[in-house]
Amino acid sequence: MSGFMEALAEASAAQDAYIAALPAWVQYWMYWMLAVLGLGSLVFSFFRSEARWLLLGFVLSGVAAMGLGMTIGWNKLWGVTHLVFWTPVALLFIRRWSRIDKRSVYGVWFVLALATMIVSLVFDAKDAVEYVMGV
Repeated sequence: MSGFMEALAEASAAQDAYIAALPAWVQYWMYWMLAVLGLGSLVFSFFRSEARWLLLGFVLSGVAAMGLGMTIGWNKLWGVTHLVFWTPVALLFIRRWSRIDKRSVYGVWFVLALATMIVSLVFDAKDAVEYVMGV
């Protein structure tokens, strides 16, 4: 168990170094995702199933990202975990679009969360393609 904890600590330090080397705007984008997708889904998960699905996808992508970082290191493939866990949630949000009152607090968060996921998924797909192509 101590070997796993050491590997986890090393992966976490490597993740921090990887993030610190990213451009400032990417780091701000990551804070935005944490606030809207992470904190927002946590708050609304007490009331709405869409938020619970997003919270589950957010947590699973974080766990999977750490596992990926521990096995292959931190690189452009990191976002593949978003592609796997957030795409189904984004599709669920799109399916539920017409049922959401966009003028409510929840509706505003819903729109921001969906837009954030879509933008992130575009960046993640681009990064995954670049990784595969060796760019």
